[in-house]
Amino acid sequence: MPIKTAPQPAESRRYFLTDQEAAALLNIGITRFLDLQKRPDFPRPIWLGPRGKRHPRVPLLEWALSLHERSMP
Repeated sequence: MPIKTAPQPAESRRYFLTDQEAAALLNIGITRFLDLQKRPDFPRPIWLGPRGKRHPRVPLLEWALSLHERSMP
């Protein structure tokens, strides 16, 4: 039975990420990622269609970095 791994973008510079790819980028689980999306300061996704939600990579990383910086004394 193959071991499941987190989905990885085809390229390291891929700009639009699925929920699973974005969670893997932030090194968190999908449930935690879905909870974080409910925060008002979380970057808004781009909708490419009724079921085509993607997260821009750069704003997502900037948001995560801002959280880290706010937690530092």
